[in-house]
Amino acid sequence: MRTILCLARMETCGMSVSKKYLQNLSLLLKGEQTSIEKMSYSLAGRRFSFTSSADVSRVIGTYRGKKVSTRKQVLEQNEHPISKLVLLWRKINFTLTNMIYPLIRASEENRLYGSYVSHTATGRITMHEPNIQMVTKDFTIVNPLSKNNVVISCRSAFNAPTDYVLVSADYCQLELRILTYLSRDKVLSDIMRKPGDIFKSIAAKWNNTNEEMVDENMRQNAKQLCYGIIYGMGAKTLADQLEVSIEDAFSFMESFRNTYSGIKDFIKKTVDFCKENGYVETITGRRRLLPNIASPDSSISSQAERQAVNTTVQGSAADIVKNAMITIDDKMEQVFKKSRFKPRLVLHLHDELIYEVPEKYIEKTVKVIKKGMENSVSAFGYFPVKVKAGKSWGQLYEYCK
Repeated sequence: MRTILCLARMETCGMSVSKKYLQNLSLLLKGEQTSIEKMSYSLAGRRFSFTSSADVSRVIGTYRGKKVSTRKQVLEQNEHPISKLVLLWRKINFTLTNMIYPLIRASEENRLYGSYVSHTATGRITMHEPNIQMVTKDFTIVNPLSKNNVVISCRSAFNAPTDYVLVSADYCQLELRILTYLSRDKVLSDIMRKPGDIFKSIAAKWNNTNEEMVDENMRQNAKQLCYGIIYGMGAKTLADQLEVSIEDAFSFMESFRNTYSGIKDFIKKTVDFCKENGYVETITGRRRLLPNIASPDSSISSQAERQAVNTTVQGSAADIVKNAMITIDDKMEQVFKKSRFKPRLVLHLHDELIYEVPEKYIEKTVKVIKKGMENSVSAFGYFPVKVKAGKSWGQLYEYCK
């Protein structure tokens, strides 16, 4: 009930947004799309439809008279210059149709009011109408005609009102730290206690080498494997993400689990518990029923096994953030009881909470938020919280006071 109250306040408060910024950004992106189209038509020697798989496959030379795939993985492996332009066009088109246009339509007097959903399978809080959670981080595109780098910052449209700042508090690798706590893996626990790049350290142990020898590809593979285990990915999905064969992906998963044997034991215990009881529990005792774990169909039971692990870890993360949200809300009421203008929670972003804070209260507010988040998880170990502040969501800087 307390969670619902916090979410209701967020919905009625909304989040400050510049409609004019979004409109200008849409014009910029449309201009970039036009440049991509001109370059692509020039290379192809004719016009074609970017949304038609048949048209795209014809111009890049992969059409064979049957149904063809032009999904991202296929185009990334294709060497034709138009392939990269199609991928860039699609990214811009997705940003426009799934983010910019819906946000412009939903803007009411320069504030957005989204709706939160808390009754998801894992317990994670999601959003819709509009879904501010899916607003992408900044990305850079290269204009194919001018060759200039263009930074696209959708999040910069979300700004703080006059005399306010935005404060973001984010648990560092929350789900990975929960996996470490639940698995009691000694090697992973040692890594979590050390400063530095966590995924680089994980990759070094997995590949039995020094951290200095770990390249970006090795680090990324280790990161994908960690989250692949948490999110319950199968070998096929992981193979697509790592761009390797299913056999190699399966081999990676097995060698990773053998390196971090505590994780392997945790997965087995979680699945065995679920088979015996028909449900799994999060770190706070919340249950999810998984009757398909007993299915005679191996594909269905395997999916339930992955859901069991995913719910235990991701569901625990969701519970922790909800508890933190409530703890902070209670403390804010005490600290700012007599204040006319109070800090307000404006966005729940999975492991991150964003507040709209009066500038004069920023230091006091940061202390309340950081302490509330850390205390909410102190029973399970040290879970560091990173705090940033700034005038817009797209320009937040680490707060060090």
